[in-house]
Amino acid sequence: ESPPRRRALRRVIKFHEKTALDNAPIYVDQTPPKPLGFTSDGCALAKPAIVRSNLAKWLPTSLRATKLDLIYSTELNGRSLASLYDKCGRYKNTITLVEVLTGGNESTVVGMFATEPWTKNIAPFGDGECFLFRASPDAKCFKWTPDLTFDLESNTVREQFMVATNDYMAMGANTDGTHGLMLGQDLIIGESHRALGFENEPLQGIGQPVFCIGIFEVYRFVREIDGKSSDDGKPIWDLS
Repeated sequence: ESPPRRRALRRVIKFHEKTALDNAPIYVDQTPPKPLGFTSDGCALAKPAIVRSNLAKWLPTSLRATKLDLIYSTELNGRSLASLYDKCGRYKNTITLVEVLTGGNESTVVGMFATEPWTKNIAPFGDGECFLFRASPDAKCFKWTPDLTFDLESNTVREQFMVATNDYMAMGANTDGTHGLMLGQDLIIGESHRALGFENEPLQGIGQPVFCIGIFEVYRFVREIDGKSSDDGKPIWDLS
């Protein structure tokens, strides 16, 4: 067998294993999950409890007993991808929250969960645990699924989970060069399109795919039990 086919078979096996685990319980508890905590009064978009409750529901099980720790904010750090990469480059798992300026009274917040550090990379990276979401209004999560047809060209695009360049950062891709969520160099303009694998709605809603960015925040995860980072094990506060 050729290596691409073996990789495709491994993806299918992994996908079905995850599906079996996800559907194993006979009883499904419908109680809304406990919202994630947060460590800083500087956070804005993650403050609503419903946002943090939905994140707890969507995240991998290993990250549900954590708190959100703000590591980048346009309110504190300005608008620059270079600054974002500098602040976020050490943290494997992060949540990005983006305020979409709609001109209306209701705030729209969209985002993405990353499984690798956001740092400039010459090639796409990340994995199938990445996901896109709309936090409000009408909260929805769009998780990735593999292509079971073994179409090499489709899989190449479908597996562009994360892209980080000097010009933009993005998650999800399409053959026409658009992305599930793309944020420009100065973090002022964003775009969202349906992306292969995620099969998401345009996150900001149907209509104009390009939008203006308001507040932009990135969070890492720290363990609720001891305040240590879920990535490097170093405490963010002194417990002695």
